[in-house]
Amino acid sequence: MKQLTVQQPTEPRSKEPWLAVNLSLLFPGTGQIYAGKVLKGIVILFGEIILFVQAVWSIFSPFGNTVNGLMFFLPITGIYLFNLFDAYNSVKKYSFKRQKPLNKSPNYKSFSLYSTSSLKEPWLAVFLSQLLPGLGHFYLEKFIWGGFLLICIIIFANLASLFSVFLAFPPIICALASYHAYMAAPQKSERSKLTIVFVVAAILAVKLAIAYLPTWVDKHVAMFEIPSNSMQPTLLEGDKILVNKSNNYLPQKGDIVVFKLSLSPNQKNEFGSFFVKRIIGTPGQKVEIKNGVVYVNNKPQEEYYIAEAPDYTFGPIIVPNDTYLVLGDNRNDSYDSHVWGFLPAANIIGKAYKIYWPPERIRALN
Repeated sequence: MKQLTVQQPTEPRSKEPWLAVNLSLLFPGTGQIYAGKVLKGIVILFGEIILFVQAVWSIFSPFGNTVNGLMFFLPITGIYLFNLFDAYNSVKKYSFKRQKPLNKSPNYKSFSLYSTSSLKEPWLAVFLSQLLPGLGHFYLEKFIWGGFLLICIIIFANLASLFSVFLAFPPIICALASYHAYMAAPQKSERSKLTIVFVVAAILAVKLAIAYLPTWVDKHVAMFEIPSNSMQPTLLEGDKILVNKSNNYLPQKGDIVVFKLSLSPNQKNEFGSFFVKRIIGTPGQKVEIKNGVVYVNNKPQEEYYIAEAPDYTFGPIIVPNDTYLVLGDNRNDSYDSHVWGFLPAANIIGKAYKIYWPPERIRALN
């Protein structure tokens, strides 16, 4: 008679709470998805994305309110912190439901802050290394490695703040520290060895994105503070403006632009080497100022935005190719083209499109 083999049902794999926290630290909601709380994880993930997009739009869009944009970061931060604690608790509840009763009481060392390194959680070491390279190794009592990594991150973080060529180094150190902390932990799941590779790759990608984000923003948007009243009443002293630095920008009549000029030492500069004025004449146009009126191609301009009519005469003159004629809205107290001539197109930084501060002055320009 043939013998039959009875197979015992396999025990479901236990999930690791600190792995869930690491996932949620990188991408809010993914820790809940890992714990089996898929709907909750999706709600958290897309909720954070929607709030973040709304915050960015409110801050950088010409029609958004900067104060509202900053306020959005309160719920973003609150949900993010909740997401970390909830990811841990979600796995704990999942594990508790599947845990078999134990005949032996839990050892107090499992809960001791002073437990030996053999009882240390490897994914907690990874979490601490994400927060600050070296912390995970201190937790594992690998003090030499912890000190070395801490010194490295301090040095390269300072270098990155001074030289953009070092921007990638802190994320790389963080990723390597996380991987090494996991591998240095005495106890780790065999099936987690592939998981740590995925997590480290995600750490590197997220940290690199965060490191290069300010540089990317700076290439597209600049922030300036107005130090004088030469553009009054449109721009007042103390206004903070956003400037679009698009390489494809073609200035149009009426645009407010920020630009640089090469000035001789005896020439008065408005604020550093940067100026902000309004485009009045584009290449090929004839500009003339007489009797308090600006004429472009012999047509009088309706300038509702000026403080008062200019009390000087200028032109007529044709704006040369690749240059612009710019004037301040405070015509009689502005250091502009009627004093120093035409603005080369190559000197234009970009178009000012929004007053983003102070709160009572927030509005779109032009």
